[in-house]
Amino acid sequence: MSNAGLSVKLADGTLFTMYVPFAAQRAFHESDVTNLLALGNRGGGKSVMMRFDAHARALACPGSSLILIRKTYKQLLESHVYFQGLPWGSLKREMELLGGYFNKTDYICHYPNNSKLFLSYVGHESDALNLLSAEFVGAYFDELSTIPWDYFIKLAASVRVPRGSGWKAVVRAATNPLGESAADVMKYFVYKDVDPIDEPDYNPDDWGYIRINMEDNIHLDVEQYKKRFAALPDYLKKAWLYGEYAEENALFSFYPTKDGKPYHVINELDLEGIVKKARIFRVYDHGYKPDPAYCAWIAHLGNRYVVFHEKTWYETVVSDIATSMKEIDTELGLSRVQTTYCDPTIDIKTGQDYRTIKDIFEMSGIGMDCSVNNREQFASAIHTALAEEVEPGIPRLQIYSKGCPYLIRAIPMQRFNSRRPLAMDDQKHDHPVVALAYFLISHAADESRTFVQKPIKPWMRPKRDSRLVLGSESVRGTI
Repeated sequence: MSNAGLSVKLADGTLFTMYVPFAAQRAFHESDVTNLLALGNRGGGKSVMMRFDAHARALACPGSSLILIRKTYKQLLESHVYFQGLPWGSLKREMELLGGYFNKTDYICHYPNNSKLFLSYVGHESDALNLLSAEFVGAYFDELSTIPWDYFIKLAASVRVPRGSGWKAVVRAATNPLGESAADVMKYFVYKDVDPIDEPDYNPDDWGYIRINMEDNIHLDVEQYKKRFAALPDYLKKAWLYGEYAEENALFSFYPTKDGKPYHVINELDLEGIVKKARIFRVYDHGYKPDPAYCAWIAHLGNRYVVFHEKTWYETVVSDIATSMKEIDTELGLSRVQTTYCDPTIDIKTGQDYRTIKDIFEMSGIGMDCSVNNREQFASAIHTALAEEVEPGIPRLQIYSKGCPYLIRAIPMQRFNSRRPLAMDDQKHDHPVVALAYFLISHAADESRTFVQKPIKPWMRPKRDSRLVLGSESVRGTI
């Protein structure tokens, strides 16, 4: 497929352009990444892009087989067999324009060079198992986050090419970040946060993603389309309108951006100025293995909190963590840290001469104050900090993207506790969020308004009483 798109010659000899990719789609078609994801909100043209990428690959690899997968049969029909927005309106006519034909009984696209594109769905495990014995040069997963992750992993293993063919086996996917596999999609394609011990064969260079949003789609009336989302719940708006990772049972309303501008996540920060002007705090949640120890540095700027740096440690003793904290203070240019808020359980004494974890930190020069370990209070404190604005468009709590990627990933992962709806549930990646809550709970003075002491006018000052009162000059009356 050229940059000009995909064109065909009609029966009367005229040239007809079927598909012209816009810039983000063109980047997707040109990418050489083995496993590539198109991630974004709805209306970005991802489904059409996926199908035409498959068409182009099938035409470029004679005699090859490819597969295009949706979660359910109905979704497959609506997105790829009968569709709106294109003049021909059906896959049958689309394949005729490409010089091939669509077998509606078997749901197979046949190309003039003997390549085939299979259309399938994986609503049940048996549907996925039926496809495992096949061999494909390319596998296309539309709305991947709705497909069970283990189905995807098994089917992706069917992608391979014959030796000497000169072809490259690829996996292509598109999705908005909402669904049962959304967390895994983000983990593998976007964050690349895969433990090499658990998955030694995972190579982050083989995985990637491209952002494609409705705003990129030059064929869409974006403003009219956005009105359709007005009555949706927040978690759906986040995924479908803003293209941000969300789950239906997500605990926090966390918006990295809002109205196209940075909101809870900021990408630029005057770190040198912050260090000079702000009061700096640390927060610490203890761990060793398999859970990490976690520390974050927070700047208190008037009525704002900016989390600007973080560090995790695995299998590291307390004295070494304390040393590392002080080294990071020096690297950040910090001359003073107010205190470090921590879990009160690290200060539990079981004997008269027993040194607690908190004692060891303080003996190593890290002053600590115990916070509160209560998951209802965790949820309440973070809810409040995310919801409050110090001024229109500026939330009370913001996180620096370059300094705290783990915290930014962890907040959307948190869930309600099904038995205690007001509480934050236990979760593998809750350590950064718990640590943040220690600060918000313990440093909870209401600073939504800044009070300035106005100077007292001379005529408003209390006048000295000129009357003589017996004993007023007595020594005993002085302090």
